[in-house]
Amino acid sequence: MWTPDIRTLFLLLFLVNVFLTLLLFSFWKSQKTYDGFRTWMLSLLVASCGYFLFILGVSLPVFLSTTVANLLFVLSVMMRLDSTGRYFRSKALPGILYCILVPAALILCWFTFRIDSVVVRGVIIGVLIVPCFMATSLLALRFREPETRSLRYGFAAALLVMALLWTVVIVVAILTPGDHSLSGPDPLNPVFFIVTILMDIVATVFFLLLNMARTQTELRESEAALFRANRKLTILSSITRHDIKNQLIALSEYLELSKENRGKIPEYLEKEMGIAETIGLQIDFSKAYEDMGTTAPVWQNVNECIRRAAAALPMREVRLDVDRSDPAIYADPLFEKVFYNLIENALRHGGDAMTRISISSHETGKGLVLICEDDGVGIIREDKTHLFEQGFGKHTGLGLFLSREILSITGITITENGEPGKGARFEMNVPKGEYRFGPA
Repeated sequence: MWTPDIRTLFLLLFLVNVFLTLLLFSFWKSQKTYDGFRTWMLSLLVASCGYFLFILGVSLPVFLSTTVANLLFVLSVMMRLDSTGRYFRSKALPGILYCILVPAALILCWFTFRIDSVVVRGVIIGVLIVPCFMATSLLALRFREPETRSLRYGFAAALLVMALLWTVVIVVAILTPGDHSLSGPDPLNPVFFIVTILMDIVATVFFLLLNMARTQTELRESEAALFRANRKLTILSSITRHDIKNQLIALSEYLELSKENRGKIPEYLEKEMGIAETIGLQIDFSKAYEDMGTTAPVWQNVNECIRRAAAALPMREVRLDVDRSDPAIYADPLFEKVFYNLIENALRHGGDAMTRISISSHETGKGLVLICEDDGVGIIREDKTHLFEQGFGKHTGLGLFLSREILSITGITITENGEPGKGARFEMNVPKGEYRFGPA
């Protein structure tokens, strides 16, 4: 059975790393990549240089073929940790950590030229690279990105295998006597080289796939954003062109009637003022809808949003009750408008007998439930399925539609489940991770 010699194994490692470097370079030049990609590519190049020095071996000074080659390998592993931190957390490895290579070089030189000990040199290198492999793996495992879970786990597994392999090699070298140099007869050496080659390929391929997956995710998000923008433009066009035009036609008719029947001018003026108010509300809605989703969601205190919304409305003698749980919600900056619309809707349609509007919240296994309810006349069953449709309602038909759109940006749903004749009850379901208690 043919057994490859040490130079052949190092040559394989060298060729694999050169190939992977060229593969990543080609991808980097032709496709979108993310922070850390170039650092990983350069780490493969650095490792290739180290393996090349190992290949030259006896034809080079010992300092180059042993000390520098080992340091280049350690540097490449640190660069992979740096790369992973940049990719998953947008944080580079502090530059000062690279300074650890200086004392490492001095210690390696001591145990090469003063005390020639392969085992100690292996321990020093292992102490440097095993924590790097484990930290790199941990970064991938702890990153919250469900759509790349399998890729991250595969990437982390390859790195953990490398950490385990190095640990085993070091422990065996310490506990068993004999020649444990990479060029020696140790039966663990071929396994070490084969696993190293395979894990270099696996880790790099998974890192490449992670970049490709992120590109696909961004592409899908941009397509959804484009669809949403087109939908917003269609709705805005409908409001500014169709609805307002209809209101202007009605206004013109009342103006004509005012000229023909002066005795009913006060009645017609009231109608005309109502139309003018509706046009103003439609214009305000178009501005609010245009602004929706243009800025990133932020944490907002629910009770403060409710207080500001109520302060802008004529509350009459209606009491507003707000519970003391004091949650904060991660939502579009127009989140306050939701409570304004819900309270205004209750004041407008709840009837004269309505005395109370209450807003409360409680946690469930799926997240947080926000409830806005009143003791008014409620909503008839025939209207419930159309409540959140654009244009449905006795007024502009835009408030509840806008509320649903604002909430949907961060995955919050809203439904109405009140009992007709006993009051309206709007229930908002906030997913886990999109709410917290305390200051916003």
